[in-house]
Amino acid sequence: MEFVITDLITDILVRYQGSLPDLFREGHSVVVEGFVKPLTEDIRKEVSSKSVSGKARSGECYFAATEVLAKHDEKYMPQEVASAIEKNKKKIAGDEAVAAEEKVKSS
Repeated sequence: MEFVITDLITDILVRYQGSLPDLFREGHSVVVEGFVKPLTEDIRKEVSSKSVSGKARSGECYFAATEVLAKHDEKYMPQEVASAIEKNKKKIAGDEAVAAEEKVKSS
């Protein structure tokens, strides 16, 4: 099984062999345990382009998960994770605003 985890700025491919929790869903938080490993050309060829973003496939490494846990409730997110995600949302919004201004100026 392959999926991507993200903090909205960085995407990383996760590879896992085993049964996923019943609560595992796209767009929901997970906790994964495992190891960061180099993303080789052989692994890149194996990775499905349908289930994994190009951004995650183009990275230098992937996460070899030994355990995947589904989170039930976002309110239990550690403060540093919540802060990082909020910061990244603001950065993305700022980048989009700058791009829109540049587009208007070039028109």
